[in-house]
Amino acid sequence: MTSPTSSSSGATPFAAPYVVSAPGRLPDQPARRPSRAVGIAALLLASAAAVAGVVVAAMVAAQLGTTGAFVGWLDGEGDLSALTPVRGWVLVGEITAWTCAVAGLTALVLGLVAIVRRTGRGFGIGAVAVALGAPVAAVAVASATLFATS
Repeated sequence: MTSPTSSSSGATPFAAPYVVSAPGRLPDQPARRPSRAVGIAALLLASAAAVAGVVVAAMVAAQLGTTGAFVGWLDGEGDLSALTPVRGWVLVGEITAWTCAVAGLTALVLGLVAIVRRTGRGFGIGAVAVALGAPVAAVAVASATLFATS
């Protein structure tokens, strides 16, 4: 093993030591990671709206099918008096549909904000997907339940 030799200028071949910053000034802090709260909130809101919409749509469709109100409405050429026996369920379905629509649109906007601002981008993409797919799932489940029970 050889010891380091000095070159012709008298310097050693080792790296320079750590240089301390000027007195009175702290080194810059590393960049803080942005909060993912917007994306997480969007995904939670979209998921809650999707689950509530699908469950209530299935319950209302089951009530419409088992009481025969749906078939009576179709046979009566759209006469709404056939839905009188299940008017409470129709009201529950309508209130839930509007509530889930508002929650889904809010989740969609929050998800897009999270995507654009890059704060919780993955959660934002998930929220947009759930918010756009939930109405399709609710209609599919309601239709399947309605036709299975009528």
